[in-house]
Amino acid sequence: MSDLRISIQLAVAGDMVKQDVLEIAEHKLGEMTEEEIESAIEIKIRTWVDRMIQVEWEVIEE
Repeated sequence: MSDLRISIQLAVAGDMVKQDVLEIAEHKLGEMTEEEIESAIEIKIRTWVDRMIQVEWEVIEE
């Protein structure tokens, strides 16, 4: 088994704004079950999204 590579694309309002490839080292996968690997992938993606997306807002007073 080699490193697990995950292709990820971020789109906003249907427009692709960022693409990346995430990797999980083979030695970290070890004896993980399929469910554990899926969970590790989801965590890796959430971490990536948290780094990529920033939302700022303010109330406009009239």
